[in-house]
Parts: sequence; C-alpha cells; structure tokens
Amino acid sequence: MVSEIVKTIFVLLLTLSAAGAVSAQSGIEAAAPPLVESIVHSKQKTVVVFNFSGPGERATQLGEKLADELSAAIAKSRGEIRVIDRLQMEEQRKKDFYSPAIVLDPPSCLEFADELRAEVLVIGTISATGPKSLDVILNSYRVKNGKGMETVKIAVPLTAEMTALMEQDVPGYGAPSDFATYPEGNAKGYTAPACIHCPRAEYSPEAISRRIHGTVELVAVIGADGLVKDVAIAKGLPGGLNAAAIEAVKKWRLAPSIGPDGKPAAVREVIEVGFQLH
Repeated sequence: MVSEIVKTIFVLLLTLSAAGAVSAQSGIEAAAPPLVESIVHSKQKTVVVFNFSGPGERATQLGEKLADELSAAIAKSRGEIRVIDRLQMEEQRKKDFYSPAIVLDPPSCLEFADELRAEVLVIGTISATGPKSLDVILNSYRVKNGKGMETVKIAVPLTAEMTALMEQDVPGYGAPSDFATYPEGNAKGYTAPACIHCPRAEYSPEAISRRIHGTVELVAVIGADGLVKDVAIAKGLPGGLNAAAIEAVKKWRLAPSIGPDGKPAAVREVIEVGFQLH
C-alpha cells in the first residue's frame, strides 16, 4: 500500500514537472515543422535564426527568447539540418561590431548570415495584437541570393514574463560603451560634430572583385576631443566593407559637439560611409 502511494506521488511529481517545462515555452516551436519542410525541400542544410524584431522598430529580449526557442526546435527536428549555435552567432556579432539593431534591416542580416556560412536565414517580426496574444511572422531566405522561401504566421499567448521581456531592449552594441547613454549630436541643445579630416574608406579587394557598392551605416560615439571612440554597424555590406568603413572613421578628426553648457561633449552619431565603383 505504501509503495503504491509512493508510486502515485512520484507519477504526480513527474506530471507537474512536465507541465512546468511546457509552460516555460512560448508555443513558437509550432512554427518549426513548416520551416523545416521548406529547408529540406530546398536541399539546404545550414540554418541560422536571428533575434526577432518588434514590436515596433526595436530589438527586445523577447525577440531573443523566441529566437532561442525556435532555433532549438529546428535543431531537434531533423538530423541533416545544422543550426548555427546562437551563442557562436552572438560572439561573431560582437567581433564584427554589428549592432543588435541589425535585425531591423533584412539585407544586413543576409550579409551577416553569409559571413556565418549559413545557407538559410530565419528572421521574425513580433506585433502586439491584444492584451493576451502576439502575432509572430517568420520569414526564411536563401542566403546565397536573398530569395524568400517559407513565410509562417503564428499566434503566441502573451504571458507576464513575455510582457516584461518585451519591455527590455537587447543590451550592448558589441563595442565597450553603452551608446544609449550619450545624447544625439545636433539634438537637445547639442551641436553636430563637424569634419576636420575625414579620409575616404578604401575598397577591399574582395568587394572590388564582386563589384559590391552601397552604404555602410554606423553608430558611433564622437568624444569631446573630436575623435571616434566606439563604433557599431547598424546596416552593413559584405566583402570586407564593414571593416573598411570602421577603419576609416576611426582615423577621422572632427570638431566636437558643443553641449548646452557651451563645452565640448561626447555624443552619439549615425555615420554613413559610401562605397561607389567608378
């Protein structure tokens, strides 16, 4: 009799443990099967899942959590699919000075996915549909040519934990300073830094051979001494042009921003570095 009671309690504990494990998940795993089917059908094998963006033009900790869950679900689904480790991806993002805001710009995501040697990129967009649920739209792309593959829309129940995560932006741009702590140049009483010596960025041999052109958008801190301190990539280009842009602006000398108190001040600036083939 005692053994039966112990057995019943043990089964009950297992059931409660399993229920807790399920409740810890968001339900985003339901999107994995159609994405996996499309990936297998396309004969691609290496997949990377980026943080989801939203709601709005933001990169939040909720987007990070949902991407973690989807990445794990895809990895478990089929043995022939290799999912790039998201910790590895994050380390590479910081190494390459990509901002977390890269998720707001799909072309930059494709370029970064190419650097990671991924064949398929999965990105998601979160939108708030009501007090109890969210809509998540997932898009997958062939990295080689940017061609869209599968689009999946899923409703995710909104929990108190998810609401809290949705209010928190993903920290860190991959550079030492917290950019958000600096005022924007030419706003709220601050003048914009002015260029004194700003040499052009040099084309990389790879970008020339691939005839890549466009604009690299950087977020930078301009110090009170007029020098560029920290830099992160908001929108990038492949072929080594991101590194070329950063190398160039770190050599710039500028007249610093003047703050409301009339003194030189460190500010946050968006810098566009253009690359045009002639």
